[in-house]
Amino acid sequence: MATETHFGVRLPVAGPLATPAGIVRAAREADGLGFETVWVHDYICWNRQLDSAHISCGSKEAFLAAVEGPNYEPRFFESITNLAFLAGITERVRLGVAVLILPYREALVTAKQLACVDVLSGGRLDLGIGQGAAKSTFNTENEVMGVSRATKVRHTREVFEAMREVWSQTPASYHGRFVDFTDAEVYPKPIQRPCPRTWMGGSADKSLEMVADYADAWLSCWVSPEQFPQALGELRRKLEARGRDWSTFIGGTEVQIYLASSPEVARKEVEATMLAFEEGYAGTTGGFADEGKRADALQEIWKSSLIGSAASVSEEITRYLSAGCTAFELKFIYSSIDQLIEQWHMFTEEVLPNVASL
Repeated sequence: MATETHFGVRLPVAGPLATPAGIVRAAREADGLGFETVWVHDYICWNRQLDSAHISCGSKEAFLAAVEGPNYEPRFFESITNLAFLAGITERVRLGVAVLILPYREALVTAKQLACVDVLSGGRLDLGIGQGAAKSTFNTENEVMGVSRATKVRHTREVFEAMREVWSQTPASYHGRFVDFTDAEVYPKPIQRPCPRTWMGGSADKSLEMVADYADAWLSCWVSPEQFPQALGELRRKLEARGRDWSTFIGGTEVQIYLASSPEVARKEVEATMLAFEEGYAGTTGGFADEGKRADALQEIWKSSLIGSAASVSEEITRYLSAGCTAFELKFIYSSIDQLIEQWHMFTEEVLPNVASL
């Protein structure tokens, strides 16, 4: 399994702190600080309830302050648009989406868009793909867009397989239930061949089967260090059964993080946001809970987050690394862009030196 460590950060692309100026400032700061990847995520439909509970950028306090203002409206910048924007304002950092929901996308157009992002960025695209959020997380896109939840796994497979054909063949053809075209000539091709580095998430068996079939890396969510060996063991068996090389595979996680003077102070300062996660991510925790035990959602959220002092967070990252998790999408909790950048500096100055050489 790959042992090189990867640290990337989620950009402020959703919620009340998402503005063009904030995205530019954060992206350039991350580029200069040496993070490997800047990440965006993917929603088409977004509303006040998601702003309040599905907090991937900012904090509960940031939402409450914004919603009291006269000009509040929910905001989510579209992911492929974000990636193209980022390609023009950064120089070194890789550009990731975690994850692009393929059943909501037309295969030919999306393949061309992503190839263009890869070329325009000089081959810096990290492509996360997924099947869509559970209805329990307040996701409404399947119903709004008329995309069946019952067939979303097959739909995801077809869109990705079709995109790979477009990227590697000319002319390209694909014939499936959801994607069907003949002799498509689409240029440019991605710089990264045969396709951009591909990440997938999920913990259900059907998701892990797709990871084993297609992905270069697994980007888990709400998996603690204690649970990682079990998760990676399942993935290894699936990859090796397909004849795939486990030594190059990357095990990663997207993880909430907040740094303060002590673990006690950190927990107190993010408590409102962590409680919101219990509502906003309902049904997504406990994928690798102990057999026979019912997972406590809030406990799982705390156990799989990096909330504490620089020293305690360093220790927790070391535990992740020892368990085989070597890639991190760091989702900082913050109430302003100034605080986000302050957190990033604390991480690179006080945490990264402790774990970078492990």
